[in-house]
Amino acid sequence: MADGPAALWAARRTRSLAAVRPGWSGRDRALLVLLLLAYLPGTPGLGVDTRPAADDAVIVGTAYGAAFLLALAALAASWRWPRLAGWSALGAGALAVVLPVLDLAGALGPPPPVAIVVFDVIEIVLGVLIAWRRSARASAAAPVDPIRS
Repeated sequence: MADGPAALWAARRTRSLAAVRPGWSGRDRALLVLLLLAYLPGTPGLGVDTRPAADDAVIVGTAYGAAFLLALAALAASWRWPRLAGWSALGAGALAVVLPVLDLAGALGPPPPVAIVVFDVIEIVLGVLIAWRRSARASAAAPVDPIRS
């Protein structure tokens, strides 16, 4: 390994890039996979949701579809485009909290059966964890302005 100014500069550059680029760990990806798996049983026709379709089924289906696609996009982008994946994961995490809370409150249709309540709680917990981990990584990677701090 070479010593000198070039090696020192390369080491500093690598450290600064590592601080700016929000990395993805296996745990982050595992949380997204678990969230995707938690969505499947609640899908009408595929899972344990036995409720009849509500009047606003298209809107609710679109919202859940967007949440699923955001989580899927975050997982796919996490290897190549970490910033895009971070924003997608934040959106997926937020929707994974908001939609089940609305479902449990009865705002999305009739009251959910017990099995769906369990999956709603799992989605809320996973959504909070995903949003918290990604926002913590984003704030840790944010550049610090030495003049204002």
